Amino acid sequence: MQTNTQETRSIEDIIKMIDTNKLVLPEFQRDFKWPIEKTETLFDSIFQDLFIGSLIVSKPKFDLACKGFDFRERGSKKHKPKPKLMTSEDFELNDIYTLLDGQQRTTAIYRALKGMDVIYVIFKDIDTLLSKEYYDYQTNQTKVKYDDYIEGFDSVQPKNDIFYLRICDLFSSMDFRESKFQLDFVDPIISDFQLDVSEKNVLIDFALTLHKDFRSDIIKKVNLLSVQLLNMGLEKFCLYFERSNSQGLNLSFTDIITAKIYIDFKLTQKISEAIKDYKYFNEGLVDTIVRYINFISNGEVTKKSILKDLKGIHFIDHWDITIKDLNYIQSWLEDNNWLFKVADIPYRTMLLPILAFYQNLPNKEFSQANQIQLDQLKFWFYGSILDNRYGGARHGSTNVVIKKDCETMTELAKGTNPGFEYWSNLRIEYSFDEFKKLDNNSNAKFMAISYFMWSKNRFINLENNATVSVNNNIEIHHVFPSNYLKTKFGENSAEYDLADSILNKIRINKISNIKFSNKAPSKYLSEIKTQSPNSKIENSLKSHLIGDVSELISGHYDSDFMGFLLSRYNQIEPLFNELKKASTKLSNGNFNDIWE
Repeated sequence: MQTNTQETRSIEDIIKMIDTNKLVLPEFQRDFKWPIEKTETLFDSIFQDLFIGSLIVSKPKFDLACKGFDFRERGSKKHKPKPKLMTSEDFELNDIYTLLDGQQRTTAIYRALKGMDVIYVIFKDIDTLLSKEYYDYQTNQTKVKYDDYIEGFDSVQPKNDIFYLRICDLFSSMDFRESKFQLDFVDPIISDFQLDVSEKNVLIDFALTLHKDFRSDIIKKVNLLSVQLLNMGLEKFCLYFERSNSQGLNLSFTDIITAKIYIDFKLTQKISEAIKDYKYFNEGLVDTIVRYINFISNGEVTKKSILKDLKGIHFIDHWDITIKDLNYIQSWLEDNNWLFKVADIPYRTMLLPILAFYQNLPNKEFSQANQIQLDQLKFWFYGSILDNRYGGARHGSTNVVIKKDCETMTELAKGTNPGFEYWSNLRIEYSFDEFKKLDNNSNAKFMAISYFMWSKNRFINLENNATVSVNNNIEIHHVFPSNYLKTKFGENSAEYDLADSILNKIRINKISNIKFSNKAPSKYLSEIKTQSPNSKIENSLKSHLIGDVSELISGHYDSDFMGFLLSRYNQIEPLFNELKKASTKLSNGNFNDIWE
């Protein structure tokens, strides 16, 4: 049975794993960046038996580009450790593990023990060491533990008359006899001290005691390091990385893919190039693009399949064209007013079925789609958002939905209409009570109907008859400002409780929103009419699907907020009905004129 275990390891265990190439770093691990001062503090914690954090290691069950630890001299311009591809068989047969978290600490410890970074153990001043509180002259033994007689740690060699030892000397001489350790590392330090023989012998005893304790209590102590061993299948491994940030582990699924295909395809470099070359590309789309490349290469979108089956050659074959086409369809969605800002689409993964549709059209051109095909794609777009199809709830796993929709839209582009079962699964449900209580600006139903509104009529500014510029600073405006409702009806009123209802919100530009502040609708709308002036403000309000605009401007609704909400819903409801009618036609196998 595959399990995850919390184990304890000694520092010696970790060092041996590194020396024998049994512990390596995934390519996505950042370079060793710790300043020497952090290594000093780390050893101070170790010698004081303080918790220094867990190491997270794993034996991957998929191919992964890995590299060795960075043992270059500080400041060296020599090449960094070069990654190489390791297969799942390499990890399993050779018992090799990857270090997922703890690289900075592990590298710092190794470098200090091996002498690449020299860290000095500073003893307390000699008078203190020679005192009877610290040394028993009857038995010729130290009376205190090393965490009492050690003053601290430094990367700079101490001045004269300060007793010290080097971490690397303690480590390299662990198996030395006491006499050899003393001869090689202790005597040279105290030889110039102005002390008599007996006093020097006390320092020697402290050094020999530390030498012994360093081996048993620091290096070989099995419970000094806590190691979390991830021993899990691919699906759980992916889930672990999805949630890694909440656990303080700064990794992403893209990091893993980057390392997996590193030898054949430099994904990080390609991402940087795409950001510069394409208007609609950003790093948040990488996961979506990876899913799509795996879909067209291997027929799956699950992260298990991506880790198992996706290769560098698939990126070589499909990355450039996928990036280009994805940029185009996002531009097309905005140009055709299917939404007002593609960056705010509720689910990025919804772009994949549209991409599949586009890439399978004759000559790969939207103009080559017939009206029946385009109508169905449009209904799928609004219906999927309205029904939270990509929200991972009623429709099940998002991976299942993505694959099904990509397959369906591929066939639609080739001329095969989806069956009635497919369309019946998209529910168009709505009610006044539901919408009255929805208050999240990014609620999928609200976004769907807002997009559908926009596709039919652009929102118009309140101050003039120009279209609201959705690509500039745009904000959600409360038709009845919250503080107005609070003052007018009271903090505990039903009106104030529904202030954030989406039926009380329209999209206007930021500066306008600030100007309207907390005034009654009749007041700020009347000010617009007289100060702008906008003689067609009624048309502006109607573009936002606000009904009874004359009553709103005159002040009729100033004291009837609930009436206003119902009036607004009554203006929006026909759009739902239009979607409902299209849904009914498709579910009955009628693909002609679904919007009629």
